[in-house]
Amino acid sequence: MRIFAENAPFDLKELLKARSYRWSDGSDGRPKSWWIEIAEESMEEELRFLRSDIYRWKEADPPVQRLTAFDRFRGRR
Repeated sequence: MRIFAENAPFDLKELLKARSYRWSDGSDGRPKSWWIEIAEESMEEELRFLRSDIYRWKEADPPVQRLTAFDRFRGRR
C-alpha cells in the first residue's frame, strides 16, 4: 500500500522522515506530498498515526493506493 500525507504541516516533516516517509515533488506523477509504502496489514496503524500525530483530526482521509508489482516497480531501471 502507498499512503500519501498530502498537505502535511511543514513543521512535522522531521516526524514523517523519521517514520521513513519520502518526499515527492510531483514530477513523477505522484501527488506533491510525503508518501510511504507499507504492507497492507500495517495500513490501519499508519492511518492512525497520520490522523493523530500529523493531521490531528480523526476524520482525516489521506489518499491510499493499492500497489501491484507492476505499479511498485514501474519506471525503475
